[in-house]
Amino acid sequence: MIQNRTDAIVAELEHDWPNWQIWTVPRAIGGQTWCARRWDDEKHVLNAGSPHELAEYLAAEGTG
Repeated sequence: MIQNRTDAIVAELEHDWPNWQIWTVPRAIGGQTWCARRWDDEKHVLNAGSPHELAEYLAAEGTG
């Protein structure tokens, strides 16, 4: 069950990029950091300031 807009965006990104785990981390001041890592490589982590920016990074990785 999706509880809020952030959860909906995370679910959408995970649907579009099934090889990646997506989550957010709240910032002390101002919003959140959007994060992703491949399910098969927990050491390779992407961080972005917005879901759009994270989607761009995921596309640049070239692996669904």
